Amino acid sequence: MSRISSIAGRHGELKLAFEQRHGSTVLAASFFRVPLQVMKPRYDASGCACVYLLSPTGGVVQGDDYQIEVTLATNTHAILTTQAATKVYAMPKHGASQSMRVQVGQDAFFEYLPDPTILFRDANFSQSIALSLERGAMVALQEIVMPGRLARGETLAFTRFESRIEASNTDGLFMFDTCCIQPDRQSYLTKLAVLEGYTCWGSWYLIGDFEMPEWEPFCTFAEPLLNQPSKSSGGVSQLHQSGIAIRMLAHNAGTIYSAFQAIWNWLKLEHFGLDSVDLRKY
Repeated sequence: MSRISSIAGRHGELKLAFEQRHGSTVLAASFFRVPLQVMKPRYDASGCACVYLLSPTGGVVQGDDYQIEVTLATNTHAILTTQAATKVYAMPKHGASQSMRVQVGQDAFFEYLPDPTILFRDANFSQSIALSLERGAMVALQEIVMPGRLARGETLAFTRFESRIEASNTDGLFMFDTCCIQPDRQSYLTKLAVLEGYTCWGSWYLIGDFEMPEWEPFCTFAEPLLNQPSKSSGGVSQLHQSGIAIRMLAHNAGTIYSAFQAIWNWLKLEHFGLDSVDLRKY
């Protein structure tokens, strides 16, 4: 995925480094360049550090190029989320991109739980996430897309959306998930086995070194949240290595976000014995 020239837009940078101090995770180093910016971290009673990513310019515009690097030291637990949905505006000439690289140390735990991405008419946006996990590390992440300003009747009017997620551990690459959506070239998007009449889509992943939950109780809990009559459709599956993937379609992004949050909170409490962290959303 090529980087967009900084001549046309802004080059945003964000670098975060988390360390373990006195039994809690702290943000040890932080550097940012607008249009990327972060708030002062919130520290949970469990020892987790939560950082909110801001967009002081209001959204992603033509030619923007965002580079994010996150490093978690051994035994740390950090959450990176957004303050609000990411708005991707019209781009008549050039696209925009965001690239994230995350190094998750031994027995560390990283959660990347952004709000939905809203693709305005003529938006052209590419994003990638590259995760590197050491022994005992674990990552939870989600991606939720709203393909337009639905209240205005704007659906699938963007030019292009590309997403790539790859994860590696000490044995090499173990997960790769990618898509490239161009509505004007893919007339089948709304049909059966694709969007099926729904407008928003989302994916959620839990990967790393962990013991899988008992599958039947987990699916029994997740199924009604993913498949709400007349509202949503979804499913859950096990990855080849230790990991869980969820796909979901819905008529609005909030339904997907709430379902993912409820499922993750259940897993945290029932399987991992962890308290949920209130992100104060929805």
